[in-house]
Amino acid sequence: MDALTVETGSGPVRGSVACAGVRKWMGIPFARAPRFAAPEPHPGWSDVRDATRAGPQCPQMFGSKAKRARMAEPDFSEECLSLNIYAPATQGDEKLPVYVWIHGGAFLAGGGAAYDGSLMAQTGHCLVVTINYRLGVLGFVDFGDALGLPDIPSNLGLGDQIAALRWVRDNIAAFGGDPEKVTIGGQSAGSMSVSLLMLAQGAWPLFRGAIMQSGAVSLIHSRETAQRIARRYAELLDLNQGDLEKLRTMPLRRLFEAQGTVDAETPGGIPAAPWYDGDLLPESLAAAQAAPTAPVPLIAGAAREESRLFELMPGSILPTRRAEVAERLTGGLGEAAAGEILAAYPDNKAGNRALASDFSFGMPTRNFAERHAAHQPTWFYRFDYSHPIAGATHGLDLTLTWPMKGLRAALARGGPMKGKRAALGGRMIDHYAHFVRDLTPVLPRGAEWPQYRPNERKVKIFALADRVETDPDAERVAAWAGRDVGSRG
Repeated sequence: MDALTVETGSGPVRGSVACAGVRKWMGIPFARAPRFAAPEPHPGWSDVRDATRAGPQCPQMFGSKAKRARMAEPDFSEECLSLNIYAPATQGDEKLPVYVWIHGGAFLAGGGAAYDGSLMAQTGHCLVVTINYRLGVLGFVDFGDALGLPDIPSNLGLGDQIAALRWVRDNIAAFGGDPEKVTIGGQSAGSMSVSLLMLAQGAWPLFRGAIMQSGAVSLIHSRETAQRIARRYAELLDLNQGDLEKLRTMPLRRLFEAQGTVDAETPGGIPAAPWYDGDLLPESLAAAQAAPTAPVPLIAGAAREESRLFELMPGSILPTRRAEVAERLTGGLGEAAAGEILAAYPDNKAGNRALASDFSFGMPTRNFAERHAAHQPTWFYRFDYSHPIAGATHGLDLTLTWPMKGLRAALARGGPMKGKRAALGGRMIDHYAHFVRDLTPVLPRGAEWPQYRPNERKVKIFALADRVETDPDAERVAAWAGRDVGSRG
């Protein structure tokens, strides 16, 4: 076989050559996904499979309007469990480390093919794998418990992610990757997924390192919330106890119409998300906070103004106003603790924005890293580069580290990818790639990045001119005192 034709456990695939000679294989099935069933091995194929184009994304809808649901083939299909692999142009006989990327999108939208791994693969001299997983009503609704259907496993979308990691373990060597050197990473819902995989039964030791960009375990539904939401879906879909066949055969659009209704009924919440099930995951947020995480090195961090993106989104899935955050804090922690936290944030535009940013992503990610740092090497960052309109907001870091072209991309990142902006993106990629290779982001030559330790709290500040600060936002961190608030649905 030539360098682009690879034999996998399911059959041969033929890829293509991308920019700078990077080799890529797109749309490789890693499992089958019968509706509301656990992922199962793909039956395979005998002829060489064309892997030059991305496979379909999983059906999805973001927001409450069902007319925006995306499920039309060939771009979207329930047979969507595929992954994409990027490898450097040349690598010799050495087996290279592997970076598995889990996309974000509030567990409702997105797909692996949106992330071009060519740049990371070539400059970082590693393999990059991006994956799909089931989303929304198809991946994260607790129909099993709500309808008395033990045949429906919990947290199907997370099960898909674990199935992808198992496929990587079993097949990545054929592409030149080292199955013993896998790092997982993700942003937003992808970062939350990484934190959950660090707690999930059966996920570790499928990876040896983790990178979390804006998101952690606290923004997940409780079992009670998940069952309440699932019962509402059952009402909308006219489902009775044991209606498995009806659930699996009803039109896809009807499922998304129900998701849209649930979404409209839960402002500031998510209509389908992972939940603490006492099976794949711990039974509660408190149990997750107390449970040992995977014994692997970790990079974690968040943007300085996470909430600004959600201020611009109608019908936001997260609270952005002080009163909304205060209500959630009081409901989750009680009046006394909520008062202590609120007192650390001035009641003005900047203070309220910092409060919403810390509530949603900043403190959950920081608290997870702090707990992990007590036992494993951990590095923490804050992303401070500021978009001229949206500030240092949620997701802006992605525009600097994943190739994005065209006017829309330039607008998203705040300008063309050149000069200091390009240099910042390059430094971030170098740190991440070095971590994937050597389990430390500290470069042989370059700016420092000390480990994060609970007694020091050294934080890397990513900006047009990077720096390291000791315990930034110390008053706010002290007010939270490691406390997290569970998700609202």
